[in-house]
Amino acid sequence: MDFPFFDHETFRGVYLWLEGTQISWVMMNVRWAWPLCESIHFIGLSLLLGTVGFFDLRLLGFARQVPLAALHRLIPLGVTGFAMNAATGFCFLAGAPDQYFINDAFQVKVAFFLVAGVNVAAFYLTIFKKVRSVGPGEQAPLFARVIGGVSLCCWIGVMTAGRLLTFYRPAF
Repeated sequence: MDFPFFDHETFRGVYLWLEGTQISWVMMNVRWAWPLCESIHFIGLSLLLGTVGFFDLRLLGFARQVPLAALHRLIPLGVTGFAMNAATGFCFLAGAPDQYFINDAFQVKVAFFLVAGVNVAAFYLTIFKKVRSVGPGEQAPLFARVIGGVSLCCWIGVMTAGRLLTFYRPAF
């Protein structure tokens, strides 16, 4: 399966730049840098999925006794987890850029991530005001449920593709 989003030659300049950064040197030469970033990445993912995932499930109709506004107060923890993942993800990318850009699993991960970003923007720009007034026992509007389902699928896709990265390492 080949995804045409990135090819090796197009990104050679980016690879060289990333490989020349201090972050790249640390990731490749400091024994505990990669495992530490992996641990932080996992904690960030847990925060992100634990809060955003639960909020999405509530949008879909699970745990209706919990008001959506109460769950939404946990979203800053999810944003913190996302920031942890973005920072450590950049470290991984800097450490081995040629193993990521043209990796099919990475390209799928980026596609899921982009859809998730558009989805969250749609949520806050269209339906959030109605959703925050949904009380205990009430069902979220249909559009909010669709957004919750898309979000949950996207984050599961990001997670799955991220896990598959190591199984689809490109060879040159």
